[in-house]
Amino acid sequence: MTTTSKPIVQQQLFIIYGAFVIATVMSCLYCLITGQFNGDFFPNPVYLTFGQLVFVAAICVTPYIFAWKVAGVFSNIPPRNVYKLPFKTNLMFFGIVSLAHAVVTILFGVGVMDREVYTAPGAIMPFIQVLNRIDPFYLGAFFILSTPKRLSTDLMAVIIMISIGLLRAGLGVFNYVAIAMCAKYSVEMIIIFRRAPWLVISSVTILPIVIGKLYEFRSSLRGDVHIELSILDMLMGRFVGRLSSFSNVAYVVQNHQSFEWSASALEPLFYAKQALSGVLGGIAPTMTPERLLIAGSQSYEGYSTFMTGVPGNLIMAWYVSPWVALLNLFAIIASTCAILWLSRYFGGGIARVFGLGMLVYPLTSGVANEFSLLLLNTIIFLGFTIIFHDRTSNGGTANA
Repeated sequence: MTTTSKPIVQQQLFIIYGAFVIATVMSCLYCLITGQFNGDFFPNPVYLTFGQLVFVAAICVTPYIFAWKVAGVFSNIPPRNVYKLPFKTNLMFFGIVSLAHAVVTILFGVGVMDREVYTAPGAIMPFIQVLNRIDPFYLGAFFILSTPKRLSTDLMAVIIMISIGLLRAGLGVFNYVAIAMCAKYSVEMIIIFRRAPWLVISSVTILPIVIGKLYEFRSSLRGDVHIELSILDMLMGRFVGRLSSFSNVAYVVQNHQSFEWSASALEPLFYAKQALSGVLGGIAPTMTPERLLIAGSQSYEGYSTFMTGVPGNLIMAWYVSPWVALLNLFAIIASTCAILWLSRYFGGGIARVFGLGMLVYPLTSGVANEFSLLLLNTIIFLGFTIIFHDRTSNGGTANA
């Protein structure tokens, strides 16, 4: 075991995983105290008992604990070589792909949230389909994590990522930015907190205002009606609720009879087909747990979905068949382990935490194609890095 591998995993990402676990606990407390859901189902009433809500919180935290433990085990098995991209090659890769994503989004509406499927000229469609396999937010996070600490360069990457995210009328990009920057600058953040806690207190104070403005801006981008909420409801009801799958899983448990009936619309191989659609396209199942969840609570036009979380996804799969649930659980475990194993070969900066850091999002949403797309991007980035790695270091060592 190297002397640095385990501290990198345990320290740089402690803030991130801790934040998502805390969001789950806070969501549980919010439901217990207010008697209503937060997140996607705010402010629907909660009828689950104290024990049921605590159980839901426990199973929502379990995926994070599992990934954390697996990453710790893998840190004890350092690879023989790690591969580091030269900075200029990394910058060129990030710049060209990000520019291409911005262009196709502006011209053809590719990736815009809550919209119909984009249309583009037939000659351009193959290019867009290949481009879509490289997620610009995973790429941005990889660039930040795999390059030396240089605030000007990192802020440039952050601005590019946020610009693409806003062009696509989504706020999820801020999660990717926060994960990458917190992982890279965790030591500096702790030092600032210790030396100038008033800065942290000031940031927390203005956070609800910033969140409210972001949600208002997103509503204008999507053409939705913006609803004014109190600071507490905005912070706890919306923001914290969106950082956790707790309320969504609790909603499934609370309405188990309805979802047990509606799950008959799911194909036995819905998870596999959904995962493969993220890689191959064109074979997505007609119905998914995410679509069932939103259709069961509001009028559904097919342009958006609600996350079920890993537990909610497995619960709905269980309603199809226990064997389907076990198959899906195996796929989630295998994908998680593969992503963490492959990330061990990344060199430069703290790139080896890429897999564990980016897994936070799929582990929260439970969406099959997010796991498969992250795995595909990990393979693409590793392949590109191996081909163009810095040969002056001869591929690097496990201690690099």
